[in-house]
Amino acid sequence: MPLALIGAGQKVRILNITGSDTVKKHLGSLGFIAGAIVTVVQVSNGNMILGLHDGRVAVNRDTVSRIVVEPIG
Repeated sequence: MPLALIGAGQKVRILNITGSDTVKKHLGSLGFIAGAIVTVVQVSNGNMILGLHDGRVAVNRDTVSRIVVEPIG
């Protein structure tokens, strides 16, 4: 399911990134790779603040719709 459907406070595992190679490369450089664990910290109008590794990243709604995840825990 797309990350855009996940609510605040939930943890997910990234399964895949869809979109162009440029998008995949950019997200990969931020740490969004298959197998990474992400926590949804906040959701606002479809945009999200995500906990990834030891930091936080703000991502717009178009981008979170390209990240395919599975809920964990």
